[in-house]
Amino acid sequence: RFAINLLCGDGNIAFHFNPRFDESTPTVVCNTKQSLCWGQEERKHMPFQRGVYFELIINVKSHCFQVSVNGQHFLEYRHRLPLCSVDRLGIEGDVHINSISFSGQAKKKKKKPKLFPPEPKQISINQSAPAKLNSLPILEAPALFGGAVPFLAFIPGGLNPRKKITILGNVKPNANRFQVNLKISSQGNIAFHLAPRLSEGTLVRNHCISGNWGSEERQMKYMPFARGQAFQIEIRVQNNCYKIFVNGIHAFDFVHRIPFNQVDQIEIKEDVTITYVHY
Repeated sequence: RFAINLLCGDGNIAFHFNPRFDESTPTVVCNTKQSLCWGQEERKHMPFQRGVYFELIINVKSHCFQVSVNGQHFLEYRHRLPLCSVDRLGIEGDVHINSISFSGQAKKKKKKPKLFPPEPKQISINQSAPAKLNSLPILEAPALFGGAVPFLAFIPGGLNPRKKITILGNVKPNANRFQVNLKISSQGNIAFHLAPRLSEGTLVRNHCISGNWGSEERQMKYMPFARGQAFQIEIRVQNNCYKIFVNGIHAFDFVHRIPFNQVDQIEIKEDVTITYVHY
């Protein structure tokens, strides 16, 4: 079992989200702890699987915490303690965390750039390879949340060595394929084309100049994508190649065929939904 807790400064737990695999029927228990006493449990069916990557989003509404798992609405938990008392996030138990991100804004005197969508607060938690909690990347702007596909955006300042692009999303249950493209807007060329083809069970990489595709690369250690599953893609720009990590695990390298400093756009399309894009 593991737990995700929204904690208060006085020691209370406003929201306790606790998947339990060790019960006769695996279940998720939600509760609130106030003055050292637990309240009445709320129980839901288990949406997680042992050893399988997941994405969990907590949307903070005025009346409840709204939780989605792998892009699907899962539950609503009505507030039992004031929202203003919550000041920390705690995660414990049998889970490995790959990334945590926060979106939305608290009310402050100084104005900050707006993010999309303008929810009061959104917490996105992604599980994958082992990581120490205090070393996790807290994903910050520039970023887009809940982007519809096809998704096309300019990359401010273009690419440079050690630049990292992070994409969080979900493969559609009936997916045949989807694409992630790093493009040169002035020419329409594609410097890096990543195309998981679920119907073929392969992962195609390529480039395209003036409408002409290069030679495909298909070798891979394993197929990191599956229908209906959440994923995290990291594209790390190196001097000689793009290093691609999926769900925290190195998947492959793609040696540059077009200089990376020409890239100024990212495109995502076809059978996928996107929750978060950060560059």
